[in-house]
Amino acid sequence: MLSGVLAGLAFAACGDSGGDTSQVTATAPTTESPTGASTVDPSASGSDSESSGASDSTDGQTGSSGAVSTSTGLDPTTGTEPTTSEPTTTTSPFTTGESTDTGWWETTTEGDTCKVNIDIVFVMDVSTSMSAILQKLADEILVVDQAIAALDVETQPSYGLVVFVDDATIINGGMPYADAAALQADFIEWSTFTQSNSQTDGNGSNGDWPENTLDGLYLAAYGFQWRPTESTLRMIIHTTDDTFGDKGANQSGEIVQHSYDETVLGLQEREIRVFSFVDNDMTGGPGNNEDVSMGFFTPYQGKTPIPQATDGGAFNINDVYEGQLSLSAAINQSVEDSLCMQYIPM
Repeated sequence: MLSGVLAGLAFAACGDSGGDTSQVTATAPTTESPTGASTVDPSASGSDSESSGASDSTDGQTGSSGAVSTSTGLDPTTGTEPTTSEPTTTTSPFTTGESTDTGWWETTTEGDTCKVNIDIVFVMDVSTSMSAILQKLADEILVVDQAIAALDVETQPSYGLVVFVDDATIINGGMPYADAAALQADFIEWSTFTQSNSQTDGNGSNGDWPENTLDGLYLAAYGFQWRPTESTLRMIIHTTDDTFGDKGANQSGEIVQHSYDETVLGLQEREIRVFSFVDNDMTGGPGNNEDVSMGFFTPYQGKTPIPQATDGGAFNINDVYEGQLSLSAAINQSVEDSLCMQYIPM
């Protein structure tokens, strides 16, 4: 099933503006086929060297905006120039391009060192309603890759893929793809897979509507071969149009293995930012009339939404389908805005 503005930005498919990042100027912060995919126990992964995240996340929509200093002439008592602050005018990637004061913070490298590596893992719901978003990613991933290359980082980006229904599977055993074209081929193949209404391991069918976001994110955090935290921007692009079960939930015979808290903590410890494209229009559930925003746009059982907790962002997936949000532009803007920003989870 399908379900993203940082801590706040979302079912009929239509074209969008593609990868034209000129519309986005906001200053906010061997491949395997589905049948050959392997599931990795993330608790067995020891390939990651990471450090703990800090606290005090800034919400991308409601955080403090960047400000510019303007001269008002000499102060008669001090002989110096006082300054006043004015909010900057920005263009949000979540609009069609009109100039607005979004309240987003200003991207800056002052005091921070920009990362030299970019690792992105796509964590994708591949249940029956998700074909269109996978096809859209297939259409636009090369645009995303080209835009990342234009950032002039020292190394090629690394891409990974985790797919989930009620179970979760990491592709290539957690090894990065050879290139974006190989990832594109798997997006196409998994888009076709959605019509099977099967679990990702091919065993059993999907008979309910909550899907297993938590194990998918946890598997990406622990199972992918991330490069070192100190030099790497670590991001997850997550897509779903459904809610999720918590640890112990039985979903079509598959038991959810990890809790909300375990998942968030794992992401924070590895300094991984989650950018979710999820439903925020009460169009979830079997009748397309349920609120599935909890944990993404709104708190889950009183706990901070995952994108906000990991210093990432949430986008309304329906905006992508309606052509109001460019998928590739939103991803590229998220990469660019995060590259030189300190990781500050909540």
